[in-house]
Amino acid sequence: MFRKKKELQENITKTNIDILVSLLPMLFVAFFIYETTPLLVILSAVGASEAVDIIFSLIIQKNKGTLKDLSGITIGALTGLVLAPFTPLYVAAFAGGTATLFGKAVYRGTDKKIFNPVILGKLFVLTFFPAILAPNSQAWTNSEVLKISGQNMTGLASFILVDRGIIGELSIVAMVIGAIYLIFRTKITWHIPVSFFVTIFFGYYITAAYNINVVTTLGEIIFMGIFVLTDSFTTPRHGLGKVFFGFLAGLSTIIFWFLGIHTEAIIYSVLILNPFTKPINTIFKPNVFGVESVSFAEIIQGIGFAIIVVLIVFATSYLHTYGFIPYIVYIYVVYGIWRLYNNR
Repeated sequence: MFRKKKELQENITKTNIDILVSLLPMLFVAFFIYETTPLLVILSAVGASEAVDIIFSLIIQKNKGTLKDLSGITIGALTGLVLAPFTPLYVAAFAGGTATLFGKAVYRGTDKKIFNPVILGKLFVLTFFPAILAPNSQAWTNSEVLKISGQNMTGLASFILVDRGIIGELSIVAMVIGAIYLIFRTKITWHIPVSFFVTIFFGYYITAAYNINVVTTLGEIIFMGIFVLTDSFTTPRHGLGKVFFGFLAGLSTIIFWFLGIHTEAIIYSVLILNPFTKPINTIFKPNVFGVESVSFAEIIQGIGFAIIVVLIVFATSYLHTYGFIPYIVYIYVVYGIWRLYNNR
């Protein structure tokens, strides 16, 4: 038992190191465009995330291995990268801290988490500081410190550099380099990103046909698909389950677009799907010989899950439209505090 736990911790540590290495190209691009400000945003998120990890996981919960796996740093870095380049530092710290507190510490460890911490961190910012990430917010760009303008970048050049969007999406090339590294290091597989991207691109075609203005950028789609949706322990383990998860994430996002929800579309989609990770693992697990195949019964179960997810998407849309989502977040905060109190 102890040996398995030690091996799990070592695997988590190695994975987090590779994730941090894969993020370096995006950090270089952010510095190249906006100098130190985006890096300070990320460092604020990392610092708060690590501080929360030390206080709650190490000191209160006595989890001595929490600092060795580097999950606090990784969660903070990824949370910082899904924020705007000029997010106030206290908001970035709030995002990083709440991501680790309510995404990891609440569940007493990285391997026990249910919801994606990075997604939770961004949702908390949208809930408690909605003006910061609003489309017209000054947090998205600052011409005074802009070193390279992406306005002159058109066509294929726009894949190299843009000057607006979340920090992680300022260069599609940088994201692709990070993805290649993670695949080469076998820390992610193609299943979730590819199934997500194919579904989303099909959704772009449909929304265009219906004259729906999708504000979610291609860069954000790619960053989320590669670095967020592939999060360990909150997504399925097996190939077919990952494909199914990526497809449902894309389908949910498209439905939200049609229902007029854009900024929160991917966030809601991932959070809706996270609790279904274990059931998806059960349905699409390989047979005793390790061969992945789909039986008729598994197809029926998968269709059933898809119908349930779609119904939850419509219910979430209703709650969003009538302003109930913040109250759900408040309830989750209370629930999280209660769990933290009992996990002492």
